[in-house]
Amino acid sequence: MRPHGGTGKSVMGATEPFIVSDAGVIADSLVWRALANGFRPAPRISVSEWADSHRRLPSKGAAEPGRWRTARVPYLREVMDCLSAIHPAKRVVFMKSVQSGGTEAGNNWVGWFLDTQKSPMLVVQPTLELAERWSKQRLAAMIEDTPRLKAVVRPSRERDSGNTTLLKEFPGGVLIIAGANSGAGLRSMPARYLMLDEVDAYPFEIENEGDPVKLAEGRTTTFARHKVFLISTPTTESLSRIHSEYLASDQRRYLVPCPHCAHRQALIWDNMNWPAGRPEEARYICIECGALIGEHQKPAMLAAGEWRAQFPARPVAGFHINALYTPIGLGKSWVELAQQFDEAGNDPLKHKAFVNLRLGLVTKDPNEKLDSEELQERAEVRAVRTVPKGCLVLTAGIDVQKDRWAVNILGWGRGSICWIIDWFELPGDPTNAKDWELLEARVLEPMQNAYGAPMRVERVAVDSGYLQDDVIHFTRARQTRGWFAVKGGTDIGKPIITRASKVDYTWRGRTIKHGAEQWQVGGHTAKEWLFARLAADRERPMGERLVRFPADLGEVFYEQLTAEVFDQVRRRFVKIRERNEALDTFVYAIAAAWHPLMRIHTWQEVRWAEREAVFEPQGDLFANAPAIIMPPVVEKKTEEPAKVHSLATERLKQLHERYHEVVHDE
Repeated sequence: MRPHGGTGKSVMGATEPFIVSDAGVIADSLVWRALANGFRPAPRISVSEWADSHRRLPSKGAAEPGRWRTARVPYLREVMDCLSAIHPAKRVVFMKSVQSGGTEAGNNWVGWFLDTQKSPMLVVQPTLELAERWSKQRLAAMIEDTPRLKAVVRPSRERDSGNTTLLKEFPGGVLIIAGANSGAGLRSMPARYLMLDEVDAYPFEIENEGDPVKLAEGRTTTFARHKVFLISTPTTESLSRIHSEYLASDQRRYLVPCPHCAHRQALIWDNMNWPAGRPEEARYICIECGALIGEHQKPAMLAAGEWRAQFPARPVAGFHINALYTPIGLGKSWVELAQQFDEAGNDPLKHKAFVNLRLGLVTKDPNEKLDSEELQERAEVRAVRTVPKGCLVLTAGIDVQKDRWAVNILGWGRGSICWIIDWFELPGDPTNAKDWELLEARVLEPMQNAYGAPMRVERVAVDSGYLQDDVIHFTRARQTRGWFAVKGGTDIGKPIITRASKVDYTWRGRTIKHGAEQWQVGGHTAKEWLFARLAADRERPMGERLVRFPADLGEVFYEQLTAEVFDQVRRRFVKIRERNEALDTFVYAIAAAWHPLMRIHTWQEVRWAEREAVFEPQGDLFANAPAIIMPPVVEKKTEEPAKVHSLATERLKQLHERYHEVVHDE
C-alpha cells in the first residue's frame, strides 16, 4: 500500500507531516456519505411505488407469498398514495370490511417509512397485547422478508441494536408501537406519522386521561407536515369512530364499470341477487342496464375502477370499501357471502356481524326505542312456569339484594330462541344459610313441559357484586351442580362470559385448583344481544319472535327490563329507572347459557336433537300439544310421564358428567 504524503497542523498549531492510507480515505468517504445521506431529501417515491418495488410477502401467513403487486388490489393504490409524503392530505380514513387489505396498506406505509423517512412514527393497536402481536408477527415478518428493510432495521436480538418489540430504531428515525389501552405508550414522544389500526376497538377513555385517539394525535402537532391514518371495520352507529371520521371526510367510493354497459357504479349489497335457497347462483345486477354480472368479471372491473369523492372540497381523504370488491382468492367469494347472509337469517347479532364485517357499514344502536308497554303487549297466552314445546334447556340468573333475591328463569331452544319461564322475588336474608337453601329449592323445583316431562334448571349464575363472601360460600359447594358466582362488567366488546378467576387460596397464597370460582360477565355485550333481539322482534309475528314472554309477568318486570338505555356520550348503558333487577337477572341467565359447560349458542342440530329425544319423545301423550299452551291441571301422574322423568333424569346426569370431565381435562 503506497502512502500519501501531506502536511497538517497539530492541535498546538505546529505544522507536521502526516500519512493517510487508502483505508483512511475509504473510511472518510463513508463518513461523509453517511452525513450527506442524513441531509439529503427523502426520495420522492409514493407508498404504492415503494411496495411494488420492494415489499415481499412472507411465505407463512400470506395468501399469496412473494412480491407485492398493487395491481392485485387496485383500490388500495390511491389509499396508499394519499399516505405518501408527496401527497397534501394530512388525514386519511379507511372504513372497510375484513380481508379488504386495509391492514396491508398500513403495513406498506410502515415499510415505506422505515426505508425512506428520517423521522418518528407511532403505530397504535387496540391493546398492548395486540401491539406486541402485530410487531412480532406482521412487522417482524415484513422486515425479515423485505431485503430493503432488513438492511435498515437491526434485529432486536442483536447487542446494542437499540431495538425491542415495541421500539425500532434506524438511522435518522424511530418506530414506536403502542396499545390504545396504555397511556404511557401514547405519551412517549412526538410523531410525524401516526397509524391508528382498528380504532373502533379502542377504549373510549384510558387511565382518566381521555380519548386515546386524541391523546395519540396530540403527539403529531410538533410536525407541520404530519399524517394520520385511521383504519377500522365499523361497529354500531353511536360507537363507531371510523364511521364518524368517514362522514367528516370527502367520502370516496370506488366506482367500477359494468362489463355490459360500462356504467360506473359502487358495488352495494342491495344489488346482489340469487334465487331463494340457492346462494351458489349469486350474481350482481347492474343498476343501469339490469344485466347480471358474474364474479369472474370482477378482476377487469377492479382494474378499470376509480375513486370518486362525494365532497371533494373537504380536506380529509376518506375511503370506504366492502367485501364485494375483495379480489378473487383473497377473501370471501360472492357465493360465500350469499351463503353467510342466508345463514344469518333472523339472528340480529349474526346480521350485525355481517353488516359490520362484510359490508363495512355501521348498524343501529342496540336498544333503539324499546318501550315497556310495547314489550308487555307481546306476551303469549302462556302462564309462568310453563315450559312450551321447543324449549329444551333451562338456565337461571339471580341478583342478590339486602332483603331478597330476584330470580329469572329462561328456557332455550334452537337458534337461541328464549322464553321467560319464571320471574320472582324471594324475600329472605342473604346472610342466612337456611334462606339460601329455600332459594335453592325454589329455583330447582321441576316444571312440566308440554310433553309432560319434568324439567329443571341446569345452570345458575348468581351475582356476587353484593355480599360476595356469602355468594362464594354458597356456590362453592354447588359448582358441580351448575351453580356459579358471577361479577358484571361494562366494558364494550367483552365476551358475555369470560374465564373464571380462582378465589380460594392456600395459606401460602396459592390458588386452590378446584376451589371456588368467580366468572366475569360482559354486561354490555349481553344487553346488546338482548336489546337487538327485542328490537328485531317488533317486525316479527308472535310465533317467530326470539324473546317470548308469558302472560302474567306484570308491568313491574317490563319496567325493570327497560330500565337502562345506552348513553351515546358516556358510551355505556345507564339507568333511567332505579330498579333494574329484571334486566340484570336476564343478563346472568344468558351468561349461564353461554357458560363453557353449556355454550348453547354453539350447539349443532345433533345436540338439540339429542335433547329433543329426551324431553319431547315422539308418540307421547302430549306430542300433539300446541306450542303455546296454558299449564294443564294434572291430578294424577300417568305412567308415561314417569317413564320420561326417569329417562330425562338419567340422561341429564350422563350429560353433566361428560361435560364436567371435558372441562377439567382442558
